[in-house]
Amino acid sequence: MFKLFSTPSLALLLGTGLGMSTPAAADSSEKPAFDYDAYTQSVEQTQERQMAVFIARSETFHQLVSQSCKPGAQNLSQPMKDWNALPKLQQAWLNTSEEWQRLQVFPLGPNTDVTVRLNLSFWPDKKNLVERKARTLLSQGEKADLKQGGIAMQGLTASEYLLFDPNHLKKSSPQQSCNLLSQVAAQSEANARAMLTRWNESDFLVEWHDASLGNDTFASTTQAAGYLIAGLAEQLEALTKYKLEKPFRLNDEKARANGYLAENWRSNQSLTNLATNFAQIRAYYLGLPAGDTGKTINGPDQLLRHQGFAGEADQILAHLNQSQSTLDTLVNMGSAVYLSAEGKALAEQLHQEIKQLERALKKPLPHFQLTQRFNSADGD
Repeated sequence: MFKLFSTPSLALLLGTGLGMSTPAAADSSEKPAFDYDAYTQSVEQTQERQMAVFIARSETFHQLVSQSCKPGAQNLSQPMKDWNALPKLQQAWLNTSEEWQRLQVFPLGPNTDVTVRLNLSFWPDKKNLVERKARTLLSQGEKADLKQGGIAMQGLTASEYLLFDPNHLKKSSPQQSCNLLSQVAAQSEANARAMLTRWNESDFLVEWHDASLGNDTFASTTQAAGYLIAGLAEQLEALTKYKLEKPFRLNDEKARANGYLAENWRSNQSLTNLATNFAQIRAYYLGLPAGDTGKTINGPDQLLRHQGFAGEADQILAHLNQSQSTLDTLVNMGSAVYLSAEGKALAEQLHQEIKQLERALKKPLPHFQLTQRFNSADGD
């Protein structure tokens, strides 16, 4: 987490964003330009666009489940693995999950709440609650009530179990699974729609959108952009802890990796998720598309250079590129990466590189009147 603080030099340090001239701004003609308002607007537009896609994919998934499970549909009494509808349902699930991974690392606003995210995808699942609760509900047949499954059965992890778990696909039939799958798909769509409603109605969005006027949260759009940099650092911190340290057991040099602690091991998407997360964080830092114009609005990288902190921007970019290179190698190893000493060593290397990137992103925060307060994973 991070906090804003006030000092007598606030206006001086944020002079560019406040329309004031400072000695640091005197060389602005030699520095790249930066449009604060255009960038913050592009962040809003990107978030809204991705939420709309997530809703559409969640709706498509729900509709396909309903069609495949309707009375009289084919192969309902066969094992799930032989269900003719299974491939298209799995693909619809993958499409939905992919968009969630982009949204998962968005660092601003009300949807960063832990409960919101667990509703969308219950993870990490250290005690295998999803399978345990799913099996309990499946045993109740048509009487099963999703509410009895709690938060673990609310979203994508629950439907992943029903559509991808090898043992479930062998031992259960669509007839036995459809009631629960239909309830989960309906709830997942409702959760996706709630994200957009929550975002549009949030006080945060109002203050982010109006940062150029100054408000209780942001003194300027400059500070709002800095707030995003701090949020990206926190998202990287979460990635290293939950998607690298935990499943690869990096805190124990002698321990073997445990792929079952990875995010979506049943669908074999854990490494792909990490790649999607990192690509989205990279896009937020380097720049985002402006609506449907096809143009890219320069991001925090250019903001730092605009303010005269090219050295810090160069460090961030170097760490970003190094992490990307190692991540590509890790992803190319596939699920075998969890089974070898080489895979664990590579995961450790990536872990350290992303931690360096995280620290590099935090270094410029004082320029935006932002200071790190405590580790976002504290209390876990």
